[in-house]
Amino acid sequence: MMRIMIVMILCITGLTTGCATVTTGTEQNITVITEKNVNGAECELTDAKSRKWYVPSTPGNANVHRGDGPMSVICAKAGYRNGLLMVDEIIAGATLGNILIGGGVGILVDAMSGSAQRYPDQITVWMEPESWDSESARLEWLQEKEKFDAEMAAKKQAASQGATQSPIGN
Repeated sequence: MMRIMIVMILCITGLTTGCATVTTGTEQNITVITEKNVNGAECELTDAKSRKWYVPSTPGNANVHRGDGPMSVICAKAGYRNGLLMVDEIIAGATLGNILIGGGVGILVDAMSGSAQRYPDQITVWMEPESWDSESARLEWLQEKEKFDAEMAAKKQAASQGATQSPIGN
């Protein structure tokens, strides 16, 4: 009877480990958009292991491997300076469930597979025109970008604080 209980416990533990690996996988679809009203840019996404993915025209999608961040995103279009964005990963919500259910083994499985982390579902790259119609147009663009950057920084801070308090689902 004791052996049966031990086997059952081991089976249940085995089924619940690697929760994020099982529930969300190691790949993630990311939407890349370019601002300010710039469509049709070509973007290259490169992770820390030098793997590359391409978005031939923005807005567009790329199916990337998770767990090898940070990722650089470079977008190019004639008439605009190249846009560059570094994208960090956050801890995937399903991984936090391993602390309660799967314990250390589940967290290790998720971390090794890449499913413990995830990128934002949408990445916005700002592209600056090479020339301006007027100084006021340039200043307006700069103000809008600064506002956007401040909003993104606030969201990132809120997400990182929430990750330490409760699972975040993106």
